[in-house]
Amino acid sequence: MIAGRFLTAANLISILRVPLTLAACYFLWKGNQLMTFIFMSLAILSDTADGKLARRTGTVSDWGKILDPLADKISFAVFAAFLLVTNRLPLWIFAVLAGRDALIVTGGLFMSKGRTPPSANIWGKLSTMILSLFMLRQALLPGFRFPGYEIIGTDFLGLLSVVFIILSLATYAYNFFRPGRNTNAA
Repeated sequence: MIAGRFLTAANLISILRVPLTLAACYFLWKGNQLMTFIFMSLAILSDTADGKLARRTGTVSDWGKILDPLADKISFAVFAAFLLVTNRLPLWIFAVLAGRDALIVTGGLFMSKGRTPPSANIWGKLSTMILSLFMLRQALLPGFRFPGYEIIGTDFLGLLSVVFIILSLATYAYNFFRPGRNTNAA
């Protein structure tokens, strides 16, 4: 059973992240970089705002621990797919991101078997921040590369994003499967 209220301001901000990302994709497709930047920035900021609001208002819940990362996964998948089809993102980075998120969502399905959702950790937050910066850069400046750092179709920021994607998956898996983890199973 998922604990806590569903309809909270923080959860609505999490849910809003998906339409903000869709709007950013629309404006990027139309070639409007300013609006793309505005909507992507709002989507990125919403990821910080929802958690802070939930803690400040005392509305942290299992729903929020599910909705926030789910909104992240959907938003990253949509924007990464859009960057991929517009040749702004290498296929292998998309595959790493999609693979990680598929594994995390699959792990989330096991939560219905009595596990409580793990809280966000620093590696997941850093992964989200670095990946957000990389994808924003790829959207607005797709040809930019740090000088001398072109490796496998990307640069230092792209490689750093991949490293943090992998670190966040490893820490999620550790926190999910670690011995003594709380469960709600009867």
